[in-house]
Amino acid sequence: MPIKSQAINHFANGIALDVMAEDLPLRAYVAICEPDPEAVIGFVPPEQFEDGGNLHVAAIGSPEEAAAAVEDVLFNMEADDAVAFLCADTASWLATLELLGYASDPSSLK
Repeated sequence: MPIKSQAINHFANGIALDVMAEDLPLRAYVAICEPDPEAVIGFVPPEQFEDGGNLHVAAIGSPEEAAAAVEDVLFNMEADDAVAFLCADTASWLATLELLGYASDPSSLK
């Protein structure tokens, strides 16, 4: 599945992306943080919860887990849904960004 992403916003511990996965437009928030679903409150804007779309949350504990997590989440999404990927470390974060079609490096957290 071809996936392309464009950065729309950086936040303290991650990045927000507009993603196009084949013909599926979605928003992805990719953060380095604990795998706590409550953590999304710190970086997902309130409008994302108010607009009626679904917010999916996935924890990624290692770079090796990223491919399966991204595939599982994208399979269950509908157009204009959003997903928050909670990555355990920088390596997991970079792997997730790469799978979402976004080229980055650790300096983009600054």
